[in-house]
Amino acid sequence: MPIRYALPNDADAMAEITCAAFAEFEDFDVTREQSAANWRRNLLAEAAERPRPHHTRIAELPDGTVIGLVKGGPADPGLGLDAEILALAIHPDHQRHGHGRALLRTVAADLCADGFGSLAIRVLAVNERARRFYTSLGGVLAGEVPPGEVFYAWPELAALL
Repeated sequence: MPIRYALPNDADAMAEITCAAFAEFEDFDVTREQSAANWRRNLLAEAAERPRPHHTRIAELPDGTVIGLVKGGPADPGLGLDAEILALAIHPDHQRHGHGRALLRTVAADLCADGFGSLAIRVLAVNERARRFYTSLGGVLAGEVPPGEVFYAWPELAALL
């Protein structure tokens, strides 16, 4: 089934993906309503930014059902890298089919085109599945970010392309 990687426009669908993807983690206490409000603010802010320093992409089925999302932009200066993945989530029913890898590569290409050279991503320390995923893509465990997170780095963003 072909998947389309596109610019997002449906904050409610993005909230559904975010909440479904992180439901197994007890520290994730954001409601769908809060997540949708956050995504609406993010999408409005991105639409107003020129040039766009943030890049958000979705993965959707041919019928328009959103199954995943990614958001990248300038990194927190404390991480020591240029760019950061601020969100990456795939609906549990669609995980392990290459969508996370494709979304990460899509946003990495966008960030590279905007002149970013390195990348970081934060992950809950207890999220072993995501940690294995980032390692499989060449990410290097680069440090801890309290509370309860670690971050992975790609010193050369082009390595993800």
